[in-house]
Amino acid sequence: DVVWVHDYHLSLLPRMMSEEETKIGSRLTKKIFYLHIPFPVSMIFKEIEFGSTVLEGILHSDIVGFHSFTDARHFLSSAKRILGLSHDSLEGGLLGVNYKGRTVVVTMSSVSVEPEVVDAVMSFPTVISGAAELKSKHNGRAIIAGVDVAQYLSGISLKLATYERLLQDSPSWRDKVVLVQRCLIPGARRLDEARTIREIRGIVNQIKSKFGDAVIDYEEVYGSSMPIDQRVALWRAADCLFSADVRGGLAMMPLEFVFAQKGKDSPGIVIASEFSGTFSILNGALRISPFDMKNTLATVDRALTMSKQEREGRHLRDIDFVSSSGSDKWIQNVLRDLFDQTKSLDEEETDSGDIRSSLEGKTVGAFLAAEQEDQFTRLRSKSVISAYKSTSKRVIVLDFNGTIVMKQAVDSYLKRDNAGSTMDAPPADVINSLRILCSDPKNTVFVVSGDNKENVEQAIGHIPGLGLAASNGSCFSPPMQEGAAYRTWLALDLGVDWASVEGLALRIMAKFTARTNGSFIKRAHSSIGWSYYSCDPEFGSLQAKYLVIELERELAAFDVRFVNLKGIVEVIPRKLNKGIIVKKILRDVAARNNNAGVDFILCMGDDISDEKMFTSVFSFVSEMNEDYTNVVPSPPVIQLSQGTLLASQPFLLEKPVVRCNNQNEQIYAFAVSVGKKESHASQYVDDATDVADLLVKLSSGKTASFRRGTEDEMQLMQFS
Repeated sequence: DVVWVHDYHLSLLPRMMSEEETKIGSRLTKKIFYLHIPFPVSMIFKEIEFGSTVLEGILHSDIVGFHSFTDARHFLSSAKRILGLSHDSLEGGLLGVNYKGRTVVVTMSSVSVEPEVVDAVMSFPTVISGAAELKSKHNGRAIIAGVDVAQYLSGISLKLATYERLLQDSPSWRDKVVLVQRCLIPGARRLDEARTIREIRGIVNQIKSKFGDAVIDYEEVYGSSMPIDQRVALWRAADCLFSADVRGGLAMMPLEFVFAQKGKDSPGIVIASEFSGTFSILNGALRISPFDMKNTLATVDRALTMSKQEREGRHLRDIDFVSSSGSDKWIQNVLRDLFDQTKSLDEEETDSGDIRSSLEGKTVGAFLAAEQEDQFTRLRSKSVISAYKSTSKRVIVLDFNGTIVMKQAVDSYLKRDNAGSTMDAPPADVINSLRILCSDPKNTVFVVSGDNKENVEQAIGHIPGLGLAASNGSCFSPPMQEGAAYRTWLALDLGVDWASVEGLALRIMAKFTARTNGSFIKRAHSSIGWSYYSCDPEFGSLQAKYLVIELERELAAFDVRFVNLKGIVEVIPRKLNKGIIVKKILRDVAARNNNAGVDFILCMGDDISDEKMFTSVFSFVSEMNEDYTNVVPSPPVIQLSQGTLLASQPFLLEKPVVRCNNQNEQIYAFAVSVGKKESHASQYVDDATDVADLLVKLSSGKTASFRRGTEDEMQLMQFS
């Protein structure tokens, strides 16, 4: 089934439906959300108290539609600056927002009037006589038509002020033109309407007192629209339609005006505000900014004096679209986009037999890619708990930011209290769970972070028995004994003249820091980074791109590489990655107790820097009981700080053996990606709340208490 949700009043509905489907355990509907009003710029949208909740509600749809690219651009910008979501171009000219492991399609499609209806109305006797009466009433004057809702955003006051200036500056028009203005008063925004009507009446009376009653025909209509026969009669009599919207969505009246010009000897011209949705659709319209009175005056004068040939040419630019883009065709186009882009999702839900049969005759690469996708499943916490309880030589390796701490997306402009930065501590539930897991002598627990050791130690270094690895594993601290006053820090010797690298990189980064507000330099062991996390996301990303180019040129002689992740450009040794420290930990744990080995591995991470951790887990499992001469040894270890290591943790010297005594034991290895995406991991969870739940269940069998926050936020949103 397809559910089509219209307009902002129901922006939370797609999310509410998805949550109900999750409870049922089945995806029952495809969802379309279409917005018929302008979408505000991100700076304004950020002022809404529940702006992020509204965005997330909309993004639970399969298709999000707008009538113009301007509105779609504002939506994409808000999604990036508030939620940190990126977007890509899709096949067929669509755009896609990456949200929670799936692609939400953003489409732009415009609808016109119902041509059969307007065509029939044009032949009504009331229309024919009404048009003739208007022309006769105004005694051959050129008629400027205007039908607008009496609200500030319609720009009626600006239109009237421009018209008054036209009559004042060009006396010749006073006997040749009339403005027929109809103001609709729907009663939806009474304060705005009352204020606007009061202002409009004042300007109308001022025009009449200066230039006489004949220059303006003003009426107020109570209701949200005029009867269609009265509108079409006005369109048939008018020489141009004048719209001065300050901000407007797709209005049907300019399109109706264009259609009503069919068959006229000299078609009328539309004067459209560049702030309205109409302007992006009508190629033959004349563009104005209602705030630029000088150019608007010139445009009105041009419309009134335009030659018949140019009028016909402008009319021909628009009549084909207006005549052939009724609601039936619009609905078909949107549904086509929906079914085209969600077809792959349906294929994922077929069983493995259907997948294999559908791959007959395809390449080996296509087959392997499909098989990998089929095997990349959601992690079942019951399986992990069962394996955990049945083993005794366990290693748990966790990434920090985005895994045990909820990460605020880098592209978000609203970094709320630096949420998600590596200087934040995990939630209390996670801290308590880590404390319990580390107290079990059967466990070795490490947290691996890309931040420097000082920040990591400040956040979680107080947990007894927890091992830490900082700077992507270039330095690490073995589990600290209960009651120890300080940690012992070790480092991997990666063979780079780091002092020289740091000196050159600092000079370049300092230059970019001076030019980029909110940026700063971060120094760590075997790592120097330029952080643009707190900058404007677009400008920060642009500066980061050019910084990498300069760094590559200046540091070409050194064995280093450049990483641009999580709002920071880092220079690190080429050999350094998180996988090196993970394999080092696994080898050292396996060598304990006379090479007792490892029988349980849980490795979890959320981004591309964690992929090496996953591959190292599988590499370690495959190399177990292999001759040491056939494997690549870990880098040498040097001691950075004073301290004493436990005898059971010989991290300073890797034993030249990888043969273990548990050859016949079952080994459980869980490589888990946080977020469903292309990954070397074998399974995935949705986000850091799932990680917290798993850790809490492993340690105590309960559920993380802070997981209810999202539901509470929705409740507050619904009843506030």
